[in-house]
Amino acid sequence: MPNTDANREDDLRQLLTDAVEVQLAALKAGISFWSEWIEHTSTFVQSATEALSSITTEDPKSRDVVLELLDAGRASLRSLTEIPKHTATHFVAELDRLAAQRAAAPRATAAKRSKTATTTKTTTTTGARKAATRRKRAGRAKA
Repeated sequence: MPNTDANREDDLRQLLTDAVEVQLAALKAGISFWSEWIEHTSTFVQSATEALSSITTEDPKSRDVVLELLDAGRASLRSLTEIPKHTATHFVAELDRLAAQRAAAPRATAAKRSKTATTTKTTTTTGARKAATRRKRAGRAKA
């Protein structure tokens, strides 16, 4: 029975670790989203401020400035609509990176699990036989 408890603990630990990794990836993607949004919005605000300050009613070029301002607004909206796509890309890339790290270290986890499965405490005189039986069962269950 100690083996199943240890396996459950390992499974629960792995589940919680996965959940935390997903949360961290989501937070990093959110930070990326808001960083891009601020960057694009501040660029638009700067260009709009310059365009509005140069518009005068008597200047014949004011029509061109208004058109440039409208173009800058459209370009800003286009870039803002691309941010969710970039955010999703960052999120997936972070999850892929974490999966690659996990795939690189499965042998260490498997070795750790097999070591805990084979080291069982024996409390009776026939404990050595019981421990051998447990190791055999544990080996079958994991295969």
